[in-house]
Amino acid sequence: MDETFSSIDLVTQCLLDTERTEKFDQAIKKVVKPGSVVLDAGTGSGILALFAARAGAKKVFSIEFDPYVAKLAQQNVINNGYQDVIQVILGDARNINLPEGTHIDIVTMEMLTTGMVDEFQIWALNRLHQQAYIDKTTVFIPFKQDTYVSLTETNFSNYGLKMKMVKHVWRTLPKQKIKCLSKPCLLNSISFDKVNEMNHSSRHLVDINKSGVLNSIYLNSVTWLDETISVGETLALNGPVSFPLDQDISVKKGEKVEIDIQYEFGNGFRNFKANARKV
Repeated sequence: MDETFSSIDLVTQCLLDTERTEKFDQAIKKVVKPGSVVLDAGTGSGILALFAARAGAKKVFSIEFDPYVAKLAQQNVINNGYQDVIQVILGDARNINLPEGTHIDIVTMEMLTTGMVDEFQIWALNRLHQQAYIDKTTVFIPFKQDTYVSLTETNFSNYGLKMKMVKHVWRTLPKQKIKCLSKPCLLNSISFDKVNEMNHSSRHLVDINKSGVLNSIYLNSVTWLDETISVGETLALNGPVSFPLDQDISVKKGEKVEIDIQYEFGNGFRNFKANARKV
């Protein structure tokens, strides 16, 4: 048995997230035309590729890294009668190789995480931008992700024990005790229709609007599928993250805090650094 919990469980969560998935369908319908050639990278269940085929695409390249998931995607393609349109390719989206002369009209890629900390979407898109498959006419779904940071006081106690660690605060989980000490400010805005630097480094001067103990930062993202369709936190997308600071800082309303944040996109929270100090 080659099924693994981590791969298929996540794929199923994404598929059953109707808010996320229906908005992708809406965005795909707006741009796919008869004759369109589509690339769906990180295809998972194949749902976005199937949306593109159903909307009239001539050809859809559907790339999936996990062999078991790719097998399921292929079966979904066959079950819906789109095997002449959708080509499921077992491969790494960070090393996309398509037939010579291929031009991609539309790229769908949902390898998204809050702040693009964990997933390889930027890496994969940078590789794609360096190849001749796309040009200025290619449409990207999504085309942008905005991530915001807030200063927070998080209760890191669990079962009577102090558990100071990164917490993904999905809406399906029990509500966490997180007190916002500042308004959110823009951490970064990543445009997927261009090459992006792989490292983020920024400094922010933040006003404290509520007294408390600053012991964490809170990250949340908004994904833009096009200029009018956006997706915030859903059941399987853009789950907010509480990231603990090394030191607790007592702050009062009206004070200012400077925060430095550095990380490499796609390399996980093991390389994420955040430091705060009162100024």
